[in-house]
This record gives sequence, structure tokens and C-alpha cells, in this order.
Amino acid sequence: MNIFKKKAAAEDPPPGPTSTTTPAPSAPPPPPPPRSPAGVGTALPRPHVGRVRLLLAALVCVISAATSGLLLLEHHGEPRATAAVNQVCGEGAQSGCETVARSRYSEIRGMPLAAVGLLFVLSVGSLLLLSLLAGAESHDAVAALALLAFVLALAVDIVLLGVQVVAIHAFCRLCLLTYALNALALVLLLPARRDGAVVGEAVTKRDGRLVFAGWVLTTLALAAGVYAAEKALDTRQMSRTTSILGAAPAPLPSLLPARPLEPGSEAQRYQEEARVATEQARRLQEILDDPKKLEQYFAQKAAREFDANPVFPIKTDGVPSKGAPQGPIKVVEFSDFLCPFCRSIAGALAGYIPQTANRVTLYFKNYPLDSLCNPNVKQTIHEGACWLAMGGLCAQEQNAFWPYHDKVFSSPLEKPEMKDVVQIAADAGLDAAAMQSCLAAGRMKGRLAAQIEEGREGGVNATPTLFINGKRLPRINDFVATVDKEAGRLGLPPTPKPAP
Repeated sequence: MNIFKKKAAAEDPPPGPTSTTTPAPSAPPPPPPPRSPAGVGTALPRPHVGRVRLLLAALVCVISAATSGLLLLEHHGEPRATAAVNQVCGEGAQSGCETVARSRYSEIRGMPLAAVGLLFVLSVGSLLLLSLLAGAESHDAVAALALLAFVLALAVDIVLLGVQVVAIHAFCRLCLLTYALNALALVLLLPARRDGAVVGEAVTKRDGRLVFAGWVLTTLALAAGVYAAEKALDTRQMSRTTSILGAAPAPLPSLLPARPLEPGSEAQRYQEEARVATEQARRLQEILDDPKKLEQYFAQKAAREFDANPVFPIKTDGVPSKGAPQGPIKVVEFSDFLCPFCRSIAGALAGYIPQTANRVTLYFKNYPLDSLCNPNVKQTIHEGACWLAMGGLCAQEQNAFWPYHDKVFSSPLEKPEMKDVVQIAADAGLDAAAMQSCLAAGRMKGRLAAQIEEGREGGVNATPTLFINGKRLPRINDFVATVDKEAGRLGLPPTPKPAP
């Protein structure tokens, strides 16, 4: 049978010398079966970043946007937002958020960083939400793009955190929350880190083009909205600042009688007084409604008050000083080492004094707002300030007051105790054992009490308070102008303007 012969021929013949059958050549192996075309009978690859991760990342953006919006409102002094921020960060001088918001680092070219952050998270959040309306191919592309955005945002956050640590010396808890939210969004989108190439692929497809076009239009609309909101808030803030009366006053009722008044009569005198009062009210309202006029008004008022203030004899012997030895213009600062405004003034004076051409001498005196050592303070504002003040007096014994002064103001402190003061002294290069002995002995309590009493007699009730040649300065922001005026009075040329 031929079929069997063919089968036998296909098999190897058994070995042996008696075999007389010539083996047929081996048949070539059959070709492999053809592969199925791509996409036929196989499932699409599962996207690296699923809808749940995209939705969670968008939710993080919403929370971050709410936080940034609250910071923006607080930056402009909106009362309800300020109250809410104070609940988190503390009030007044204790508020790290307030200190950061009032610093020069809170804006870039006049635009608050909170507004920039608000626009960023709204834009990225809208991109994530738009991707949920498209196909799975767009998910990875959007996730990769959003991941890159959050990497850059986190790099900026690290820089801003460094500014808070090094330059501002205060921490904004809500700012830190936005940094943490950016990091969380980055973690959620981390599976897209190998999918950078899919962004270009997605743009070539209809769904991808629609998503990115929608995102660009949405971002432009959001940018316009944030800018308009910023300008509106700025106008509201200016209105609160410049218009003490809150709104234009209603027209005064006419005091003119229906019939002419007799010259020299009592009614005519009242009419003239009413006319003068109305004119004064109009001029005052014009001043209040114009920021430049208002600032000029307050500056002139402060200058008149400074001129009228009596010269208070302040003892400067043995008081730490810097600048010109026995300069003709003596500036005495009553300060509190835990006062954030005192920290700002200390930095400003450190840059200003060297520019005064040996005409200004700065003296430092303590006025801690801590009832532990200051009987004039009914309620402690800066707990631990007494220990820092006594530490400064002990540091003066080691001829190292200014290194101690600079170290304290550059350190984040909260309710410091004696051991903290000793550590600060050691970090500043002082003899820690001598500092410990000085504080434990309480030798400086009397000297501190004398400075506090002297401040009280001179009218000090807040910090920082500055005296220029014995006269108390009503407003800190008039300092340079007042020093120039004092230099002119003494026949000296004006002091150089502080470097920007």
C-alpha cells in the first residue's frame, strides 16, 4: 500500500547491515503557522494609569486649589479667610502664614504666589478630568504630562520651603499642605513615568487632540478668571486700606434756611460753621480715597508727632551697639527676640547701618512681651522671650552679643527655655558653660528689669519701638526719612538710601 510505504519512507530505517532499502531524504520541516494580525483576537494592553488614579489625582488638585484660594484671600486681608487661616496657623505675630504672606517673597512681579499656585492646580486638574472623557490611549499621555508638571512643581516647592527656612524664618502650614498635596499627586501618577512617548502619539489621534485642545482653552479661561479675581481682591484690599469710612458718606442735609439770614446773627454763624465742616469732610474724604494722599497724610501726621515728642533720656552706657562709635544720630531699638517684626527690622538695620557713613549708631535694648519678667504685659504674647533677653545680657558679658543676636533671630524658636538658650549660645560660638552659669545664677534679672522699666517710662508698649536721638518714632516705615530729617537738622548730608 502506497500510504504505508510513504510513511515508512518518512521514518528513519532501523540500523543493521541487512537493510537493503535506501533511506529517502528527510522532508523539510513545515513552515510555522502565520501569526494573527495585530489586534485580531488579542486584548488591548491595559493602560498604566487607570481612571481611578486619574480621578484621585484630580481630587487632590481640587483640595490644593481650595487651599491656594484660601491663601490668596488671606494675602489680600479678606476677614473671613484671615480668621480661617488664623485657626490653622495662629494669630498675629504668632502666625507663620501671616509672616510669610507679608514677606516680599510672597509675590513675583506683583502677582501673589498663591494665585500662581491656584492657576497651576486648576489647570492640571482640568486636564486630568478631561482625559476621563477620552479613550484609554489618552489616559497614559495625560498622566505623563501631569506627572512632569508635578515634578516641576515639587522642585519649586523645595525652593520655596528653603526661602521660608533661610530668608523668612517662619513656616506657613497651609503652604506646606500644598507642597504635600503636590507630592501626593506625583505619587498617584508615578506609574506613567515610562510613558513620555505616548504624549506625542496621543496628539496624532482624534481623542488626544480634543483633550489637549480643550485643556488649552480651559487654561486660558482659568488664567483670565484668576487674573480678574486677583485684581478684584486687590481693589477690595485697597478700598479697605484707603477708605476708613468704608463708603462715600451720604450728602449732608442742607443747613441753609429758607430765607436769607441777617448778617452777624447766630443763625448765620451756625451756617458758616456748617459750611466749613462740610468742606473739611469733603477734603478728608478725598484724602482717604486716594492711596498716595492717604500715605502722605499719615507721613505728615507722624512727622508732626515726632517733632512734638519730648526727648527722652535713654541710658546707652554699656548697651550693645553697632555702627559709628558715638555717632551723631543715635537709634535705640527696644526689641523682643521672639517678635517676627523685630526679626525683620533686625535684618533691615543690619543692611542699612553700614551705609550710613559713620553717622548712625544703633543700640539694642530688651523689652520682652513675656509676663514672666515684664510686669507691663498683662498676658504673655511671646512665651520664653525673657530667657532669650537674659541670654543676650549674658552674651554681652562674653563680648559676643551680636553673634548671639544674629543666631537667635535666624533660629526657629517656640517657647524656648534655659537649655535652648544655652544651645543657641553654643551654636553661636559662645562658652556654653559660662552661659549656663550666668542664667542659673540669675545675675541679669536686675539689668533686664531696668531696661523694661526704662522702656515703659519712654512710652514703649509694643515691639519693635525705635527712638531717634531720644524721640520715639511713631511709624517704623518713616525711619529713613526721619533719619534724613535729623541729619539735616544737625547740618549733616542726607544718609544714603538703603540698597534694594
